[in-house]
Amino acid sequence: MHLSHLTLENFRNYADTELDLSPGLSVFRGANAQGKSNLLEAIYLLALTKSTRAENERDVIRFEAAEETPYTRLIGIAQRKDGQQVEVQVDMAIAPGQAGSPNGVYQKRIRVNGLPKPAAQVVGSIAAVLFSADDLELISGSPANRRRYMDVLLSQVDREYIKVLQRYQKVMTQRNQLLKRIREGQAGQDELTFWNDELSQQGSRITQRRRTAMDALAPLASEAYASMAAEDGSLEVVYEPSIDLVGTPEEVAAYISEKLTAVRTREIQMAQTLVGPHRDELRTTIGGINVSQYGSRGQIRTVALSLRLAEAGYLTQTLGEEPILLLDDVLSELDEARQRRVLEAACAAEQALITMVDGERQTFELQEAVANFWIQAGTVTQEG
Repeated sequence: MHLSHLTLENFRNYADTELDLSPGLSVFRGANAQGKSNLLEAIYLLALTKSTRAENERDVIRFEAAEETPYTRLIGIAQRKDGQQVEVQVDMAIAPGQAGSPNGVYQKRIRVNGLPKPAAQVVGSIAAVLFSADDLELISGSPANRRRYMDVLLSQVDREYIKVLQRYQKVMTQRNQLLKRIREGQAGQDELTFWNDELSQQGSRITQRRRTAMDALAPLASEAYASMAAEDGSLEVVYEPSIDLVGTPEEVAAYISEKLTAVRTREIQMAQTLVGPHRDELRTTIGGINVSQYGSRGQIRTVALSLRLAEAGYLTQTLGEEPILLLDDVLSELDEARQRRVLEAACAAEQALITMVDGERQTFELQEAVANFWIQAGTVTQEG
């Protein structure tokens, strides 16, 4: 798969941009804060239907437009391996304020090949993998970051997983509210039966899918790390579910239900669900040493990149075609040998877009690039 055309209207610092792209490696250079990361964010938004950088999606609307006509539009046209073309369009706008909404009503519409679609049916229409500086938190940050990594990966290949995950999150929210009411004497413990059953059923499905995916991804991550930093030792990626039983979905669901019963008193005291895949972990070690606790910054960066390259490999195996590889400021803080290995991986991809800070330390030229672009204040210019 490769992206052939990108349209941005009022997205971040891009007012009106039309960009043609080709398969192979494209390099985007520019000074800091000119829009390089914003460009890759836009493409990844088309893949996932939402921004991974914005705390509030209203923030992606260009500041000047927000003062006048508060809307943004993104359109991506991708060419598939089978020759088919897919167009994903995302429109986000703030309608005039209504009663109780002085700041306006946020609206979001998504279309695929011109037809309106819910987000859950669009994710994966354009498959992409993004590495950014924030990925250091994927290794050194909280377990929630690593759970999100697994969820994003599975969402691009399994639309049923999105529905299961959404249902699980809703059930857990309702259950936590019930636990609080029980603690305050406003509800009885017998009301937990229904929510326990629902949580167990959905939790079992999430655990099973995560386990299968991580079993396939782990060797890909180890291979990617070995290609970049074999001298540091071998990378091991281990999925550590909070539910340690391996069995049929029915057996795992029954096990979760038993665990919920065992910790009921503590859950009521804390008004929190203490059992389920929302407490899973993904552990990474190099030579048996936990990277999140003891890894150097260079190791953490390389492990994070290895997980992203493994993600690309998993998507390729599962979807039957390569995703678009988006590498944001990937070369900084890497020595020359690791930079070369990263670029070799980028050049081997069907399509890779890489950003670089102008004047960044570089002892070699990117002769393999099919296109070079310069970005300045939200304007993209192709060089040569």
